[in-house]
Amino acid sequence: MTSRSGTAFRVASDLLLDRERDALAVGRGPWSASLRGSELDDIAFDGEPVLRSIRFVVRDQDWKTLPVIVDAVDRTTSGLHLRGRVGDDGETVAWSLSVDLGASTLRVAVRAEVTAAFRRARIGLIVLQSPALAGTELVVGHPEGSTTTVRLPERVAPHQPAIRIGSLAWTSDRIATTVRFSGDVFEMEDQRNWTDASFKTYSTPLSLPFPVALAVGDVVEQSVEVSCARVGAAEPADAPLATPLAVTVVTETGLAGQREDPVPEPVEGRIGAPLDGTIPTIWTSVSSDADGGRAGAEIPDTITGILVEIDPTNQDWPAILDRAVRQAGSRPLDLRLVLGTGEEAEPVLRRLRDAAVPVVRVGAFHRRTHLSEVTLLTALGEVLRTLWAEVPTPHPELVGGTRAHFTELNRNHARLERWTGPVAFSITPFMHDRGGHQLVESLGMQAVVVADAVRIADGRSLHVGPVTLGARYNAVATTRASAGDSRDPELRAGFGAEHVPGATDERQSAEALGAWVVGSIAALAVSGVESLSYFEATGPRGLVAADGTLTAAGRALGWIAELSGRRRVEVEVGGVSPGAGSPVSPAGVTAIAAVDAAGDTVVVLGNLGETPVRVVLTGASEPHTVDLAAGAVARVVIARSGS
Repeated sequence: MTSRSGTAFRVASDLLLDRERDALAVGRGPWSASLRGSELDDIAFDGEPVLRSIRFVVRDQDWKTLPVIVDAVDRTTSGLHLRGRVGDDGETVAWSLSVDLGASTLRVAVRAEVTAAFRRARIGLIVLQSPALAGTELVVGHPEGSTTTVRLPERVAPHQPAIRIGSLAWTSDRIATTVRFSGDVFEMEDQRNWTDASFKTYSTPLSLPFPVALAVGDVVEQSVEVSCARVGAAEPADAPLATPLAVTVVTETGLAGQREDPVPEPVEGRIGAPLDGTIPTIWTSVSSDADGGRAGAEIPDTITGILVEIDPTNQDWPAILDRAVRQAGSRPLDLRLVLGTGEEAEPVLRRLRDAAVPVVRVGAFHRRTHLSEVTLLTALGEVLRTLWAEVPTPHPELVGGTRAHFTELNRNHARLERWTGPVAFSITPFMHDRGGHQLVESLGMQAVVVADAVRIADGRSLHVGPVTLGARYNAVATTRASAGDSRDPELRAGFGAEHVPGATDERQSAEALGAWVVGSIAALAVSGVESLSYFEATGPRGLVAADGTLTAAGRALGWIAELSGRRRVEVEVGGVSPGAGSPVSPAGVTAIAAVDAAGDTVVVLGNLGETPVRVVLTGASEPHTVDLAAGAVARVVIARSGS
């Protein structure tokens, strides 16, 4: 079974949601697709991928995606009919969705009725196109009947590539595709900004006011019609097909589970020449859970330091800072300040200076925009110079950029043109979709994003992170979050991410998340990136599990952190070099390598697939064979020649 990323490997089971593990394979005539929950994915015509997905989504006033629950899936004469509900605590929307497959046309229609009043940011159908279409000519039909021809952007587009959409048409090597939308005006965004592997067309332009109040009984009806034809062939009439609908259950992890001792698939790996650039320093964030100071929970010694974000208007900031200092031990801090004015930073910085806590960086981000306004950085620079005037050590380096996603850096970097210092941004792969496929697919998009970030930085060093599964805070909320001012020196209620819905995910402790970390660093550790920060030190979002042992992600980060500052070495697995595009091979293996202080080559491997893999590394003094179980990580040391 092929995943939405176009790779043939099955994603490791412990990274998948339930709806992904048991999908329905739907086929009729030239059409095939996978139904995962309510999402129609992997849409293909005549064996050629056409669309990534068509989905019904509901997002509340703070842009939180509400769960879409499927109550029934029924076959019809031409396809499927689904019924279900939407809501966190009780039903908010009752919906039905039909999928009809004809000779050349696939149609998806939704009817959604509001059953409990709420305020929405978005409700309706979305269509996802593959990022592989970047550079493709796209004909945009507008509601008034005119057309515009554009190209899907090669670089990550900061703003909408297409607006006022009534239809989209494009041609691949073999298939000409037209998608028609009804029920609203649609527009497109480049979701690579958030490391999603898609261009997304959605309803209700963002230029219109939101959120919108919906009353009980309000109804939303929309449809998407996809028409395809083989290039150079006559388009068949869209008459009812004699071919019956084929619906089968496809277990995502079924193949590996059918054998007690599956034989590892052989994959060739090759150690190559040294690369430009070194392994960045590896950091983690202070724990934000209520039990963040648990005894005996030790992060790897090789982790460089602790990142801590402080908002001086939160009256708990001294306790948060004290926890960060305690978890850092002798390590330095990377301090990120959320400010209204530069002067607000003075008590925080004075506390650190007086305690002689090592601080290597201080970032400043505006409380409202989440960006480093130049006036804010200038004011903070004055505060630092004043406080450190009598201190023999250099004052911390100032960092600009955004505390939010790459999106904000991409859209607003012109505001930082006068800033000559380092630049930061964070990554949250679960911004739009919490699926395991999205998590794996985000790795290739991280490589795309960091390449654009290096271009934007234009010689300035980059600090990427925090990299977290869920959001640490809601950067797009329309309602203000609780300040949480408890003056609690023990932080018994936790803080920050502890109170953000969706910040915690049980896959934090998944074995395969270690392999994901290897892929992420392979994607992000390019020339120009100085530091990477992942997850939290301990707790449900941490590197250390509740029993005090390292998670697989913590183990992989510790191994790679040991190589910080060391020269990267090319390592190719299955014909893919992780440093040149996608960090994942067709077999699901990812790798990163560097020469350590002793002159030996250290290779860290990860298997993101559900099938065991045997990697045979060549190009060294003698071949090395490594067996990787499903989701496993491994560290291989290849001694230098003659030692």
